[in-house]
Amino acid sequence: MTNTKEIVDIFLSSEITNISNPEMYSISKLGGITNDSFKVGVSDRYFVLRLPGKNPDLINRKAEKINQTLAAEAGLTLPFLYFDENTGIKISDFESNLVALEPDQLKSKEYINTALITLNELHQSNISFEQCFDHYAFFNEIQKEKEYKEMAKIGNYLLEKIKSINQKLVPCHKDIYGPNFVLLGGDMYLIDWEYSGMESKFFDYGDLCLQQNIEEDQRKQLFLELELEEGGDDQVLWNLYRYLSSLTWGLWATRKGVLDEETDKDYLNLGKNKIKSVFEAVSTENFEKHLSRKY
Repeated sequence: MTNTKEIVDIFLSSEITNISNPEMYSISKLGGITNDSFKVGVSDRYFVLRLPGKNPDLINRKAEKINQTLAAEAGLTLPFLYFDENTGIKISDFESNLVALEPDQLKSKEYINTALITLNELHQSNISFEQCFDHYAFFNEIQKEKEYKEMAKIGNYLLEKIKSINQKLVPCHKDIYGPNFVLLGGDMYLIDWEYSGMESKFFDYGDLCLQQNIEEDQRKQLFLELELEEGGDDQVLWNLYRYLSSLTWGLWATRKGVLDEETDKDYLNLGKNKIKSVFEAVSTENFEKHLSRKY
């Protein structure tokens, strides 16, 4: 737990306030797996303080700052008040009426279409993102570790299959997890841009399906609603990115477990299952035919 003095020092450095008396601060812990977030009250105003935690992935914080700024200017996310691009420490206004959607809520009929509209606005914007997280560099790095060598081989295989298909690169969020969609004042926004960058729109679509555990029937319906090409490159990319997402987040979870010296966390077991499912799918004789199988 970060102590009060450290938090006070951060707020003084940010120049958001000049109050140095710790007794004038109220601090409470908010949720999160990777990062530590706190609700901080000072001068009758409340803030959210994000302190980056142990992330097994290498995140370009300068790129994250640039991307979130651009997304905020486009009305796609909420602005920050302070962002240290060296440490990743971020301070934003605390919004008492903000609601973060859980995966089961996001994939419900009530919200899924709004989420697709939000993603479409991002993908069709003229924003040019920096790369916060590089999958090519990631798999090339972990292949040096014996434990992950086989998974890196599969990751590079998926990336090469993706690369072989001519596709348009658009600004993508690349972490399409329920709580990263928030509701405020009747509008939906995307938050947490740590993995954002220029990518195929199918990355976000595939990640949406993967992280919300969207079943086959609903995937088919989403595919049709988006007016995508059934059985062609659209469908191949949709599936390739689902597998890439599953492998990437599975490896994140297992490597995060090592960092935290955890052996029984739910996310760790889910991560292992994700890796296993990708390995089994890619290893099947008809994997490439399956990628373009019509719904």
